[in-house]
Amino acid sequence: MGQALTSPVELVRVQRNGSGAFRCAVAEMQGWRSGHEDAHEMCCDETSGAFWVLDGHGGEMAAQKGAPALAKEFQSLLASGAGLPADERIEQGLKTVDEDLRKYFAEHPDKDSGSTVVGAMVAKQNDSYSLKLINCGDSRAIVVRSMTEEEAKAKPATLRVPQHLENLQSDPVAVAKEFAARKCEWPLVQETVDHKPSHPTEKQRIEAAGGHVTEDEPPRLDGNLAVSRGLGDFEYKGKSDTDPKDQKVSCIPDIYEVSGLQPGTLVVLCCDGVWDVLTGPDVAELVRNALVDNHDADLGEIAADIVRTSLNKNSRDNITAMVVQLVAAPEGAQDQADEMKYFDKLQAQEQPEEDVRKQYNNFLRYANFPPTPCQCAHCGRWFAKMNQCPCKKVNYCSRDCQKEGWKMHKGSCAAKKASAGASPANQSAKGGNNKKK
Repeated sequence: MGQALTSPVELVRVQRNGSGAFRCAVAEMQGWRSGHEDAHEMCCDETSGAFWVLDGHGGEMAAQKGAPALAKEFQSLLASGAGLPADERIEQGLKTVDEDLRKYFAEHPDKDSGSTVVGAMVAKQNDSYSLKLINCGDSRAIVVRSMTEEEAKAKPATLRVPQHLENLQSDPVAVAKEFAARKCEWPLVQETVDHKPSHPTEKQRIEAAGGHVTEDEPPRLDGNLAVSRGLGDFEYKGKSDTDPKDQKVSCIPDIYEVSGLQPGTLVVLCCDGVWDVLTGPDVAELVRNALVDNHDADLGEIAADIVRTSLNKNSRDNITAMVVQLVAAPEGAQDQADEMKYFDKLQAQEQPEEDVRKQYNNFLRYANFPPTPCQCAHCGRWFAKMNQCPCKKVNYCSRDCQKEGWKMHKGSCAAKKASAGASPANQSAKGGNNKKK
């Protein structure tokens, strides 16, 4: 784990997206780490979607190069409407992205790093959905029943888990240590199993490739790496005569398949900054409780709540949480601007220490936000794209806020007085809107 700051960078960037078949949002925080090494992608249309969370280590480039590369690798397949790709095609896709990273790091050795991958590919099929969870490392995915389903009446989903995890069900030690395929209790449908060096399948592969696993806590591959699958980390993939699946660190994912999912089902993808302090049932309960009274609740707020809860439970890592709901998004969801939350420390009289303040600025720059908060005069929220009154004194985040805010502002608006009662025009304040990274 990288060097820790004296206090966390508490800014949370929220991005939202959607289509006629999905609505989704992701929240990310740098936290206590001295750099931000997570990355993500959200891609969806009227029939299919692919969602990725990558958690980098040893640098940010494996994650930040790998996330858009994965999106591009599978974009045409999903857009074809042919359904979910075969497992072999998914495995080949990760191998291709990994090889491209190898070439990039050969040219830029100072950027060499590694990254876990957790993803979900989803296809809508008439009145239900099918998905594949793709897990390569110790990030994790869960599938959660929709709010409209009742346990006693819920239709069973069809599940397929990796065979090596199914085989471990007969080993009581493996079951006790959660190395086997998880038997999920309501409302969980499925949860992936982390790839740690001490996992029986992982340890066997590592030792066969000439490596060793320490008895430390956490156990480490060759005394260094605490995860055993992922992109990059090419110092552990040096056996040129060995298949990628047999290297000390493998880029070949475990693939889980779930079909017969009802509309409203939730898929949550998080890096281990969440799972270090929360369990699958914890996150499932948090997400469902947020939707109890309002089934259309803002997924961005829910994702941000997962991140903030993790920080409050003393997660010391970068934290990323993505929430996907298998239901049509409201019109215009894909056009929503990015939002920055928890920026009060930037406005406090007592500013963070210099090293932390520098990281606040770095995170804002990375997220394409200006260094100074630009709040909505009505609701107080800060979006990357704001509407500014011609007087240049106030900003609004939406037409609704502009309409309500104008009632209070028009009496003192210098532009109104100058133009004898003109209403404010929609002008963009400085900032950008970038849905992907």
